[in-house]
Amino acid sequence: NSTAKVNNTSILQHFLGPKMALLLCLVLAGSQMLIASASKPNILFILADDFNFAYKQDRQAIMPTMAKYLAEGGVELHNHQATVPVCGPSRSSFLAGRFPHNVGYVANGAQASIDAFRKVENHTVGSWLTQAGYYTAFLGKYVNSMECDVPSGWRHWGGLTCGNLDGIHLGGTYNYKNASQWQVDFAPDGVTPTSPIDYHIWNGVHQKDFLSAAALDQVDKALAEDRPFFVHTTPLMMHWGSCQGPLPYKDYAFDDPALEMHLTRPGGQPFKVPISACPSDENKHAFDGLTNPHLPSWNASESGTVPSWIEVLGKPLSGWERERQDIGYRNRSVAAKDLDDFMKVIFEGLESRGVLNNTYIVWSGDNGYHLGEHRLLLGKSEPYDTDVRVPMYVRGPGIAPGRQLPHPTTHMDITATIVDWAQAAQQAPANLDGKSFASVLDDSAVSMRDWRTWGYSEFYVNNNTWLTVRTINETTGQAAFKLTLWCTNETEVFDLQADPWELDNQGGVSPTPFGQKVQEEWLSKLVAMSQCSHESCQNPQGPSVPVTALPCHEAGPKLDVIETYLDP
Repeated sequence: NSTAKVNNTSILQHFLGPKMALLLCLVLAGSQMLIASASKPNILFILADDFNFAYKQDRQAIMPTMAKYLAEGGVELHNHQATVPVCGPSRSSFLAGRFPHNVGYVANGAQASIDAFRKVENHTVGSWLTQAGYYTAFLGKYVNSMECDVPSGWRHWGGLTCGNLDGIHLGGTYNYKNASQWQVDFAPDGVTPTSPIDYHIWNGVHQKDFLSAAALDQVDKALAEDRPFFVHTTPLMMHWGSCQGPLPYKDYAFDDPALEMHLTRPGGQPFKVPISACPSDENKHAFDGLTNPHLPSWNASESGTVPSWIEVLGKPLSGWERERQDIGYRNRSVAAKDLDDFMKVIFEGLESRGVLNNTYIVWSGDNGYHLGEHRLLLGKSEPYDTDVRVPMYVRGPGIAPGRQLPHPTTHMDITATIVDWAQAAQQAPANLDGKSFASVLDDSAVSMRDWRTWGYSEFYVNNNTWLTVRTINETTGQAAFKLTLWCTNETEVFDLQADPWELDNQGGVSPTPFGQKVQEEWLSKLVAMSQCSHESCQNPQGPSVPVTALPCHEAGPKLDVIETYLDP
């Protein structure tokens, strides 16, 4: 208690004098903080890029490291959902622990979004854990169009840079073998730089190799300080990206994915089809001959009302477009294998250092990806499962391995759980929008009803503004139905038990009795979710007045629906 502290200090002053007593108290206080920190678990969060859930590929068969350490050695949360299915808003909302409608970053590259996140980027999950005594490191892709920033709060900032830094053209983020990476260290306060604000160019080294090595380097620094670590690493795999560059168009190798930005349709029309990740040399030919699976929703349009945004984009696929999808699918499959190699280096490194079993490991993706489903050529940003569902695996101390859990989770819950594991509630804001799933991972997991029976995603870019809720059957743990409200005042209702490919819209202009019932029960709750904050995000209560149309959000300059892949 406070009285005892005063008395102890008085005794020290009597024997040592006031100055020496003060110095000794400071040393003891610091050592107590380190002892408390050392008792905390380590945390590693790997966030892959454009990594959809395994709806068309047996990922465990081609990713043996993931299968061994995560599927067999951990727990799969198979109803995990991206908060927003596009890179920048997904990443910024995780870092801040709040939905995009609370953070303000809603559109890749939009100046209004950049300005909004810049207000909070120095006060994110990294800074909270630094303040809680952790050694923290960020390694990899950062928030879109903010890669020139070096935010404080972390002990090490190793984000990939922008492509144009003060007039210098760099490989930047979307470059697999010539990427440029910030190399900035900070003091234990996370604010005072202890190294120059500088970057390194990884000429000829694939991202899977230098990012995995960097992760272990940061682990070693944490161990040297006897601190627990929080390493957040975000490799580019499976996102589109060039192998080399930046180069003039004519100087790229014939198979460099950079050329997918300079294609020509039959007939001479220039067209961009950025699908492929640059493969590593080791795995380049691992999937020669593989073709993009044509699942029931591939090149198919839904029955009933087709939302106007999807109707405009979703056109029958040409033979040339199908060939481009096959090439992209092969390279994306190689990227999955490259990601597995990346994880193997890290997991075996943690094992050899004796810290694997005291480390919580989370692996997920920022958003999903479609490749022909619903007649959409490529990309993300739509409310279908192809885009909003992503893999989610967790392993760590006290987690019984080899299980699949149906509890629906989102990236907001990952933030809350990391804060929970790190015992950093005092350092984090009190109004986080997510809910810790630490109790869900216990052997006696909380029931679905006591947890939550639905997941929520949102998107705010012009006429592609929508809200969606995906519900889970409490008894079976399988998806029940999905409701989407579009800003064009159109709705989609899918019975996911009977229609997992989302091809029979039971909402829309003439809803079926099933669709009408879902809309009556959930539309007001869905709108409430778009306005929620903190605890209200766990139990949304719809307004008593009738639901009005969701406004289409003009989020700055009109963006390409695929994404602003390259820095301007």
